[in-house]
Amino acid sequence: MPHAPTADVARLQRLTRHFATEAVQAGDVAAFPPPAALAELPPVELRRLLDGLLTIRPPREIPDDDVREDLDEMLAAEAAQRVHDAGAPDALSLPILAATHGVTGRLGEHVALWRGDLTTLRAGAIVNAANAQLLGCFVPGHTCIDNVIHAVAGPGLRAECAAYMDARDGRPEETGRALLTAGYHLPAAHVVHTVGPIVDGGHPTDADRALLASCYRSVLDAVDDAGLDSVGLCSVSTGVFGYPKDEAAPLVLDTLEDWLRAHPESELRIVICAFADVDVAAYEAALAGRGGSGAQHS
Repeated sequence: MPHAPTADVARLQRLTRHFATEAVQAGDVAAFPPPAALAELPPVELRRLLDGLLTIRPPREIPDDDVREDLDEMLAAEAAQRVHDAGAPDALSLPILAATHGVTGRLGEHVALWRGDLTTLRAGAIVNAANAQLLGCFVPGHTCIDNVIHAVAGPGLRAECAAYMDARDGRPEETGRALLTAGYHLPAAHVVHTVGPIVDGGHPTDADRALLASCYRSVLDAVDDAGLDSVGLCSVSTGVFGYPKDEAAPLVLDTLEDWLRAHPESELRIVICAFADVDVAAYEAALAGRGGSGAQHS
């Protein structure tokens, strides 16, 4: 989850007081520490509280212009600091699989494998592994990519997703599709939301495999249709949705290769973001099976 700079403690205190008061008045929480208690908390604890308040907050307007401006300025500063600390990674500058793993063909020319934080990547879009309600994760502190992306992007992202869901009369989003939204405070210009299959018992069926492949094809189609130059992929369905990482990785590579072959005119740069050791290992094994060089990626 994002960590705030401590430079503007007064702004952080104002925001926490505002959203705490709002949460109590709206019935989101039963009670909250009084302003005097909040004032005594260190900035890190205040930011954690504010993050929790924004995580549980339903998609509603922020009518106070000063509050909205304060929040936007804080989120923008945090995002800029995260990008700086990460070395300002850019999807178009990351080394491709042809250079890092000796992969030939369009897969090697257009795809990069990168270990890093997807919310720091400059790209045309990044992918969010969403749930069927498409409003983000409402569990404070949860480290799923859905929660992290919404936390960095800010409340505008949930509001845009809510408008889309309202137009669907509340019907859950279908598995295997993709929705393109703005990126708000993320360095990526857009977010592509896709709902992956839920795998029971860790054993994917043919239907699960087809749906996961559909997620990635739909993402690439949405990004290509929007004329974007690049996309950063997360590992769809391989967290709490239960799809085994070692089975997902080769399927993803096959799907990307098939899509690139079917779109010979596309210059899209595709970055597979492997955040944890287990994600890296899954893709390294899948690439090794393709006769790659096994070189270490950046």
